Amino acid sequence: MDICEAFLDAYRNLEEVLAAKYGQKMGTVQMYAQGEGSAYFEELSLFREMRNLLSHHGRINGAHAVLPSEASLNKLLEILEYAKHPPMAMYAATPASKLCCARLTDSISFVLETMEKRGYSHIPVLNKRGGLYGVFSVGTLFALAKENPKRSVDGMTLADIAAHLPAEKHTTEKFEFVNRDASLYEIKGLFKAPGPYHRRVAAVFVTESGSSGSKLCGMITPWDVFKAEER
Repeated sequence: MDICEAFLDAYRNLEEVLAAKYGQKMGTVQMYAQGEGSAYFEELSLFREMRNLLSHHGRINGAHAVLPSEASLNKLLEILEYAKHPPMAMYAATPASKLCCARLTDSISFVLETMEKRGYSHIPVLNKRGGLYGVFSVGTLFALAKENPKRSVDGMTLADIAAHLPAEKHTTEKFEFVNRDASLYEIKGLFKAPGPYHRRVAAVFVTESGSSGSKLCGMITPWDVFKAEER
């Protein structure tokens, strides 16, 4: 198989993968380039033109008017592999085993010291089954201060403020939940800048069921998404 046929074959394979993904045959490469494959937008636009030249235009003295380079073919094969196996949630997530998590029995002072020492802004709080009970953050302290400005947390445990920990109780930020099958592209969309009246997404939690309360698998921050895309 010469390089032209190899290029056309790879492009056809890409179209087939995207046709199955989107449930249609026409315009799928453009859809992909404008969405999940946006990192390859320029290459896909160029490859679409090259494919049209190779497929629909006559030859000059029996030879193709243009020839794909080895680099172009390799890049197209890279895009094909990415389309077949897009990075999923745990590709970007910090696994639960490496997260600094707290329990309801932990003292608030200890959690605050840990956050200051390690530079953390959010600490997942687990229940007895290893599921995510909630999140302790600076926003939690803000909620406590708003409720009772004179209240001291000295000697208190997270259990004493359990009502403020569930994800839906945070008023200055929000948290999303996905399962392991969520794509990195889907997760990136969750972090997009909110409108003026919407809370920003501070973190995405990967859980077994994709909902709060189930076993925690990992945690993803906007920085984690950025690092994953740079790999």
